Amino acid sequence: MDPNARGGVRRYLDIVKPEEYVPNTGEVDLTELSLTGLADLYGSDKGTIKHNYTVQYEKIVNEILAGRDRKKANLTIGEAGVACGASLRMWGNYLPASFIYGYDIREECEELCKDMKTVKIVTKDLCKEEPSRAVLFDLFIDDASHISEEMVAMFQNCWDRVKYGGYYVIEDLGCTYSDSYTEQFRKHFNPNAVNRRESIFGLVDWLMKDVDGRGMVSEIRYYPQMLVIKKMG
Repeated sequence: MDPNARGGVRRYLDIVKPEEYVPNTGEVDLTELSLTGLADLYGSDKGTIKHNYTVQYEKIVNEILAGRDRKKANLTIGEAGVACGASLRMWGNYLPASFIYGYDIREECEELCKDMKTVKIVTKDLCKEEPSRAVLFDLFIDDASHISEEMVAMFQNCWDRVKYGGYYVIEDLGCTYSDSYTEQFRKHFNPNAVNRRESIFGLVDWLMKDVDGRGMVSEIRYYPQMLVIKKMG
């Protein structure tokens, strides 16, 4: 992989201006690559660079597709936390007929992925307000602040916008018990951030009770640092 990709010497930091990375792929048909291959190509930490979330995401997408061709399926994917746009490019190429929404609190992120017709980046704080009522997601991903209270607030604002049978995923839950991450977040973003483990525990407790009560949550899964919530079909 290009050493200057996001996973290399130019790893994106939220404290600097977003820096887009578009590798020279020549005549390669990007839609033929695996989700992990695309993540690594664009430097997203969802692949082998760090978290390996893409292994689970491919399974989730296959469950949503239920046998349909991913290249032709018209899905709606939402992701909070645009960073440098790497994962939006990953999704846009893996699901070329689907529409990808990226949400971030920084207006400069709207300048990313301009060459991708199926990607739209919206400046909005989903911890404080809902996505557009006109949009329903097959898959929604919280890859934003990784602060417990904000994870809970975003879920409360966005869960209703997930389709029946769709998925809501929260990434990087290891940050909820990392003192160093909390200190860094307070230094660069919000000096009043709390990040109490009890906040995320409260959400998990509610999810368990909803599953047991045959509510809108049909199942929950936990992988390393990744919480997957499926809505009743």
